[in-house]
Amino acid sequence: MRTFKLTVTRENQNLGDALSLLTKFPFENIAEAAWKGAIWLQKGGKGKILRERDANFILKPKDLVTFYLDPKVLSLPELKHAVCLEETRHYGVWIKNAGVVTQGTQAGDHTSLLRYVELTKKRETFLVHRLDRETEGLTIIAYTSEGAAKLSALFQENKITKTYEAVVLGSITPGISRTIEASLDGKEAVTHYKVIDSSESKSLLRVEIETGRLHQIRRHLDYAGYPVMGDPKYGKGNKNRKGLQLLASSLSFIDPWDKKQKTWDHPSHLTV
Repeated sequence: MRTFKLTVTRENQNLGDALSLLTKFPFENIAEAAWKGAIWLQKGGKGKILRERDANFILKPKDLVTFYLDPKVLSLPELKHAVCLEETRHYGVWIKNAGVVTQGTQAGDHTSLLRYVELTKKRETFLVHRLDRETEGLTIIAYTSEGAAKLSALFQENKITKTYEAVVLGSITPGISRTIEASLDGKEAVTHYKVIDSSESKSLLRVEIETGRLHQIRRHLDYAGYPVMGDPKYGKGNKNRKGLQLLASSLSFIDPWDKKQKTWDHPSHLTV
């Protein structure tokens, strides 16, 4: 990835022309990169640094512009379809497919579920929690700042039940339940699992987590000696052609606005 930085010194210069002069790229390429979320602006050199998607935006002196150029990211196709199971004024429960990122990176967000919802709903969106790129399943996207604050508080207070299903390497007796309490990155991490089914070499687990550490389920199950099948990062002997066999299958919590218990399920296609 290449990074271009510009401190604006001239009046009445638009973003596309300024970056075209700096990078020697055509205006059209700059405009595409801006729309895909690769260009960031800090107005007056102070305060928040936000994406600027309009190549015709008129810059002012002291504005700071950063262009994160990653051709591989820009060449990825835009996300064109996603399913929402239910939504309110404050949030929606969406299905994220395997291979789709929940949110973008500095170099672009046009492939992300968050950006897709923003464009589809024509409103600002807020990330409440995320799923790994390789993981399929349910995720919550807030539509208001109030929704983001209240739902994030529920996650922090462990008041949202997140259930996953995973196919792991190794045969374990169905019905067995275990808890893994191995710290991750120096922080407490708790994972519960129950064996649903098994074959000679694999087992299907139902998993719940009390904490949300990076790659928690994948790391904990590998630590326990049962790596998730298809995991490209953790485990040995568990690679396959089906991809990561981990599914965020259920979400349940008391809605902060109507005070009713809400549960959403995503049918599992995982088998041993």
